[in-house]
Amino acid sequence: MWALGRCCAVEDEEVELFLLLELERLTGTPFSYRDRILVPDFRLNVLAMTDSESKDQFRFTTSELQLLVRHLKLPVPVITTEGVRLTALDALADCLRRMTNVGRAPSTLCHAFYFVVEHIEENFSDLLYFDDDRIVRNLDRYCHAIASKNPGGVDGVWGFIDGTVRPVCRPSKGQEALYNGHKRVHAFKFQTVVDPDGIICHLFGPVDGRRHDIYMLRESGLPHVLEGNTDFLGKLIYGDPAYGCTNVFCCPFKGCRVNTPQQEVNRGMSAVRVSVKWSYGQITRNFAYLDFKRHQ
Repeated sequence: MWALGRCCAVEDEEVELFLLLELERLTGTPFSYRDRILVPDFRLNVLAMTDSESKDQFRFTTSELQLLVRHLKLPVPVITTEGVRLTALDALADCLRRMTNVGRAPSTLCHAFYFVVEHIEENFSDLLYFDDDRIVRNLDRYCHAIASKNPGGVDGVWGFIDGTVRPVCRPSKGQEALYNGHKRVHAFKFQTVVDPDGIICHLFGPVDGRRHDIYMLRESGLPHVLEGNTDFLGKLIYGDPAYGCTNVFCCPFKGCRVNTPQQEVNRGMSAVRVSVKWSYGQITRNFAYLDFKRHQ
């Protein structure tokens, strides 16, 4: 993180030096590199934005941003390790806007982004891993929602699990570890569980692109979490055949002897399971910077 912030600071200095040299060439007046150019500090006023402008820039309305600031328990003011001082609302806005210019120096965006991301990781990592309290409260509703979409399907299914391959540019080191032979790309892999509300209620990763989904499942410890909670007794997560059928997971009927009713069940569950793929698309569509390969 420090290295990335440092790189951004170096970029600022290079731009400043270029402007000084260009002014010297055009005016014939020598400038000292130490004489800093005074640039008006235009700051983006988030509170003055309309809801449509705010959603376009940050994917949330202004009132939703203020609500997020409160629920994420961001400090007021935010002071990064580099000494950058921001309001909590500005820090969250900078994070959501990622590294795009919103009226601040690129180095400030770096500092604000990493501050907010690390704050969320430190304070809400348990919810990112598995939001069990909310899931338990809604288990019966989730099972009913899935069953109503696929009558005659598998009973007790409340969510869908899958792994996703996120391509990255070919690294200079460790290429074999990141290479995914199935997709034929260098990548990181993540494991998620999505509930019928379309919310990712479990997230694990990243792991090396060469790893199998079963490796991720084992390393995540999710089976032990589910088996150790009696609320999930008789409740199942549906995944592809690689996950198999256990006390907490189920998969499509497979083999050469699958009969017609079983094929119908497979087709119905597959149609409902598409929600997992939608969640990945929604994330990269709303926050395109997270599509690693396109921004490296």
